[in-house]
Amino acid sequence: MKKILSLASMVGAAAVLGGGALAQDFVFGITFDAGGKFDASFNEGTWNGLVRAVDELSATYEVDILEYEPSSGGFTADGQRQMAGQQGAELIIAPGFNQQDAIEAVSAEYPNTNFVLIDAVAAERDNVRSVVFRDQEGSYLVGYIAGKLTQTGTVGFVGGMDVPLIRNFNQGYEMGVMAACSDCTVISNYVGVTPDAWNDPATAKELASLQHAQAADIIFSAAGGSGRGVIDFVNETQCHVPRGNLRNPEFAQLVGSLDKSESYAANCSADALPLFFIGVDSNQNPEGDTDNNPATLNHGLSSMLKRVDTAAYTAVMDVVDGTWSSGLQELGVAEEGVGFALDEHNEALISQELLDELAAVSASIAAGDVVVPDYRDQ
Repeated sequence: MKKILSLASMVGAAAVLGGGALAQDFVFGITFDAGGKFDASFNEGTWNGLVRAVDELSATYEVDILEYEPSSGGFTADGQRQMAGQQGAELIIAPGFNQQDAIEAVSAEYPNTNFVLIDAVAAERDNVRSVVFRDQEGSYLVGYIAGKLTQTGTVGFVGGMDVPLIRNFNQGYEMGVMAACSDCTVISNYVGVTPDAWNDPATAKELASLQHAQAADIIFSAAGGSGRGVIDFVNETQCHVPRGNLRNPEFAQLVGSLDKSESYAANCSADALPLFFIGVDSNQNPEGDTDNNPATLNHGLSSMLKRVDTAAYTAVMDVVDGTWSSGLQELGVAEEGVGFALDEHNEALISQELLDELAAVSASIAAGDVVVPDYRDQ
């Protein structure tokens, strides 16, 4: 059996936790990063991995999940201290580089609680695991898809907060595009320079509109909750009218043969071509299904998968199985930590020929024959 306790604010946390320890076998906590629990991306992917593990365990164990999302004036470290101290959490998962300072401070205070920091490297301790991803490798793969399938030769990138982590996504994406289409253009914009950039879909939507006006027909967003703005723009706009010769007539013929939603048929002319987004972190392909019918044209071309769900799931199971290990875990294509999403929503868009090319590219990256550098190492 599982129980979920939400620590929405410090006042609420005191009320929830004031009653003392509950009867349980395990207590696991998660402190969310900017963008919120249901960002359909980074935070939500981590949450899904935690819930998947707990669901599997709940037939055998009594398990409590503690969750904390800082409100204005709230501090992540305070939430972690309550989880570790008052509730005795065996494990606290912290997605987001902004939580590094909190993890380093609280893990030193509570050596009997294990901590997982995702997307940054914390000071080494026996109770701390840092999980980082070679985001640039996964971004290279979806960039390769974009470079192969763009009809205009112009694609877009919308980043959230302008920080080295997101620059790394951008650089990998650009390299993948250029590997597939050496004369293509990548337009890159960022939502902002503060943590608010992770939760500003209106600005992201404006940036997507500006990129579309410059002929971008595929837009990749790595923007947390702000990415919703890119998805909304693509789903609402749906199409573009080619301004010159098509770069990939075969792909145009393929998408032309697919059944369309009623809104696409109503809003897009016969000579129009679809507009696509590429999602990030979690599989956001279903977000491009505008009529709840996977058989019709989907506007989610693919998603760059970052297996934060696996990082959370594995950490929980390691604690339960007694196989916990601390230190740094770095996951890329070779470790299946990053990749691209293929499902019922986009399988009609990605040909077997392109899948074969992507398999070869992935193998070359895993073998080190194709090196996608990390922007943060420059």
